[in-house]
Amino acid sequence: MGRPIFTNLVNYAATNGLPAPCAWNIDQSSYREIQSDLKEVHLAGEVEEVIKRSNVVFTCLLNDEVAEKVYQKLYTAVGSEKVIFVDQSSLRPKTSRRLEKAAHAVGASYLAAPVFGRPNAAKAATLVQILGGEPEVKELVKPILVPAIATRTVDAGNEVAKGNSLILGIVEMLAETYAVADTIGFDAKVYQSFIRDFLPVYPYIAYGDNISTGSFKGAGGFRLEADARNILSLGEDFGKRVSMPTIELAKKHLVRAEELCGEDVDWSALAVALREQAGLAPFR
Repeated sequence: MGRPIFTNLVNYAATNGLPAPCAWNIDQSSYREIQSDLKEVHLAGEVEEVIKRSNVVFTCLLNDEVAEKVYQKLYTAVGSEKVIFVDQSSLRPKTSRRLEKAAHAVGASYLAAPVFGRPNAAKAATLVQILGGEPEVKELVKPILVPAIATRTVDAGNEVAKGNSLILGIVEMLAETYAVADTIGFDAKVYQSFIRDFLPVYPYIAYGDNISTGSFKGAGGFRLEADARNILSLGEDFGKRVSMPTIELAKKHLVRAEELCGEDVDWSALAVALREQAGLAPFR
């Protein structure tokens, strides 16, 4: 997701006469390819260099551990100039809260900013952008987010801790109903055609397509690394334990999916666990 988002930010900067954006990646093997595709960009060797060249910093990091390590370096580099961090990573609520507190300690601002949509939506700048954090800071970045990244923003309030429970619940429900359909011999293509007609919205179409064909590549959606753990911890991190039986079940199926598929798959892979439980071959 990070690559198409960054490409759109570079194009937005060039169109609006802004300085060339600066980017840093943990794996720098793709720098040459990026440089050939995007001329107006500076690729940093060290992450701290991004702070010297930027006052709005977008991050999209693999998991909580990586995010905390990278942000520690970023915050150390913050000087007297005000910096806004827009974090599009999928993190545990308590991690986002720690990062916000640490940002304020160095005079910076931190927004939790997960995006909803698949890579084709990221490429087309048609994502839905969630924003949690300081109201005045959100207003500063909204003109960048739309139209550079998204078609709309959803203001999630002042709290930076959010979760993706609804989408995971939909994936679990789709996997269960597909297991039933497969067991009784209902054609998967016909069933997905029905879903597309009756429930023509992104999660049902995108994840239903994956489950109906058995295609679970991680590049297309939420990956197992950013799984149900974050969602289940949401209430607890706010001091209130909330019962989420559907997500608990989805977590169990994600664990089995990781055993069968490895980590480089998205949430729709939990369908293999349901197929296995139904006495079917896990994979189509």
